[in-house]
Amino acid sequence: MSAIFGILDLEGRAIDLDWIKSMQLDLAHRGPDGQGLYQEPSLVLGHMLLQVTPESVYDKSPYEENGLLITANARLDERNTLMDRLNIDQAERGETTDAILLLRSYCKWGKDFVKDIYGDFSFAIWDKKKKELFCARDHMGVKPFLYYFQDNRFVFSTELKAIVKLSFVNTSIDHSQLRDQVLCIFNMPNRTAWKNIVRLSAASTLSFAGSNIVINQYWKPRYKRNLNFKTAEYSGKGLREILERTIADHTRVIGSVGIPLSGGLDSGTIACLAAKQLALKGKRLKTTSSVLNPQFREPDIKDEKEYIQAVLEQEKNIDATFIYNTDLDFLGNLDEKFNRHYTTVNYSYYVDEALYNQFKFQSVRRVLSGYLGDMTTSNRTISPLPHLFLSGRFSSFFKLGRSIKKKTGKGLFYHIVQNIVKPVLPMFLLKLGVKIKGNIMPWDIDILPLNLNDEERKILQKRTTNNYKNYLIEPFDLTDHFWNPLIENFEEDWDCGSSHHQIEMTYPLLDRRVIEFLLQVPVEHFYADGLKRGLIKKAMEGVLPEKIRNRVDKQAYSPDFHHIFQKSVFNIQPLLSEKLNSNMKNMIDNAKMNIQLENIAKSKTYSSFGANYWAILTMSIWIAFNNWSVNNKK
Repeated sequence: MSAIFGILDLEGRAIDLDWIKSMQLDLAHRGPDGQGLYQEPSLVLGHMLLQVTPESVYDKSPYEENGLLITANARLDERNTLMDRLNIDQAERGETTDAILLLRSYCKWGKDFVKDIYGDFSFAIWDKKKKELFCARDHMGVKPFLYYFQDNRFVFSTELKAIVKLSFVNTSIDHSQLRDQVLCIFNMPNRTAWKNIVRLSAASTLSFAGSNIVINQYWKPRYKRNLNFKTAEYSGKGLREILERTIADHTRVIGSVGIPLSGGLDSGTIACLAAKQLALKGKRLKTTSSVLNPQFREPDIKDEKEYIQAVLEQEKNIDATFIYNTDLDFLGNLDEKFNRHYTTVNYSYYVDEALYNQFKFQSVRRVLSGYLGDMTTSNRTISPLPHLFLSGRFSSFFKLGRSIKKKTGKGLFYHIVQNIVKPVLPMFLLKLGVKIKGNIMPWDIDILPLNLNDEERKILQKRTTNNYKNYLIEPFDLTDHFWNPLIENFEEDWDCGSSHHQIEMTYPLLDRRVIEFLLQVPVEHFYADGLKRGLIKKAMEGVLPEKIRNRVDKQAYSPDFHHIFQKSVFNIQPLLSEKLNSNMKNMIDNAKMNIQLENIAKSKTYSSFGANYWAILTMSIWIAFNNWSVNNKK
């Protein structure tokens, strides 16, 4: 959760001291354990330090060696292997920081070294002699790297606010980008909520050729079945070993380790493995969970308490805390969040904020999240049958089909229609099928309260239709399923949200080593024993409580979220006034938005409202962000 920042003027103009002070001030919350600065007349590199790992107490970044300087926000894995390759003496290893490892790797192997690094990182390296800047972001994009380049002046930072507030930065809120988020169009990963401020994509490097920025994607994994993985038992054992090694690295912390425990396969896997490893070190794991208030009386609304309790009963070295639905407020502190982040937030932000508060109270410095585990280790959206069929592996296709039929009770013909025929149907036939059933097409933008002229509607409808079609076809390409370069998995809210609580977030189930392992597993093993999420269930046998390992359902991340949002509906409607909505008056249909908000207020459950429920939540946050921006001009 450290931060980096810098300014480089390619024309040799001086860096204003006020700019440096502004960036330091806006990133001060990320440097409770130290701040560092390197300056030349037309260059500044800065670092804000949060000490999390044992060696980070020796970090004095920006660090210089052999005429090279580095400022890095990094958490490296496989450190001993890397130090072996760099011939670092055993006596020095305990004090060798991750920034030093990155710099010496650059010295030894050049710019291509990043493809062989494991862990989360973003960094900038300055060559004093050549006057060259080289920057990079980690394979999965966990650590943020944002930049602005205009008038031959380049500025970068870990957070948006530090860039937006600079006097020379020409920017304004990009409402078309925020509208795309409402429509679930996520095919431009470089765009941020601010015009001219760009996000460096995951697995990418940035350098300069003269006065031009050069971006290079250094990691392009591909699915390739490993023929040595002959059985699902073999694949499950391999996955478990990879997860144990990964979580061992992620729990190498000088303070306490925390986990948001939701009761599902993913958070349960992390919690059980981490608890066992921490117990060997004499440390206790901290968990926080969102549950229903014991006094809450709505029999139709469920939470995950019984599954959470199963983990707590099994693992004895967990200190558990809970946050109650009755204490949560959708609009509770949105303006404060916007003041910190300078960007919109996800619609479950209010739960995350409550979790961070609990962890900070327990002095947790690193939180391990199960985010995206449903798409990686527990494989919720993978459909093996179409892949097997199109690969010509008919024996495996029929064998798996029989196994799935036995478990689900649905015939092979049903799975062929759903998983093979439907995804390749022309769009007009899909639309016809939805219309015959009397349903709303999930890709139909006309159901949303947006003001669009004919040309805009045509363009956006095509983009949303293509986006939905690509989602349907996704099971055919396992590489894009696990790592899609067109999607930004970690927008700024993920990292910035925890940073104001001096907490570093990591994501063990989206670790590069896990992804590379999964891209070798025979696709049929993901449905081991004919079960959806069968691979993780096989891997966690004897680790997860059977109550969790054998479950087939999952309640919402935020129990009672519908009522929580309903309480805020009538506070959202005033934000639609003409005065406050001046930047968006041509984009939002106020009357239609008010009607849909009132429908939510009257509805008994979220499912009764329809397919655009989540879009309305996202629009509400967008409207609130616009309202904040009108009253907080840069």
